[in-house]
Amino acid sequence: MRQGIRTELDWCLIGAELARGDSNDQVTFFRAFVAECLTWGTHLQVERQLAFINVELTKNEKEVLSMITYEEAK
Repeated sequence: MRQGIRTELDWCLIGAELARGDSNDQVTFFRAFVAECLTWGTHLQVERQLAFINVELTKNEKEVLSMITYEEAK
């Protein structure tokens, strides 16, 4: 997928646009992100990449993102 992108991306602008989008846009983004990650070969590769991201996030950023994978007790 990345090979099709021919210019440098402004990740801060993309993040801001995503944050201001509606939930449909945000869900579409995260689904595409996960789908792309799953093409890498193994679940371990995906977990390692997400762990690298986690290390770089602040405590506050992790707290804000914590609801993405929240599941209600059944």
